[in-house]
Amino acid sequence: MSTSKDMAIKHGITRPKIIATFHKNTKVLDNGCIIWTKMVNEHGYGQMGIALKQKTHAVFVHRFAWALKNGMDSLPIGGQQKGDRMVLNHICHNRICVNVNHLEVVLQSENNSRKKRKPKNA
Repeated sequence: MSTSKDMAIKHGITRPKIIATFHKNTKVLDNGCIIWTKMVNEHGYGQMGIALKQKTHAVFVHRFAWALKNGMDSLPIGGQQKGDRMVLNHICHNRICVNVNHLEVVLQSENNSRKKRKPKNA
């Protein structure tokens, strides 16, 4: 089941203007992270607005980057509330990083256990 945010991502990755805006709002760091330089939510994740069907959806930029590089079929399905679902994990522990080489698909339980082991300086 796709969420409205995932539908907005699907729309966005087919629009050159949205893709150009995405790239314009990133910055490459020496450590390999490609960081989002615009809107960040209250949990520290980068977001961007994508208009779809007369409504603007705030989507996670790391999910957008993943779908742009790997296609929608590889994107973990959002919106599931119960059970252990698949999510994108930031290997670099940087929530505004959009470098797809710093992301991996893992079970949410694994992602949560990795948060507990996160280095203090990450």
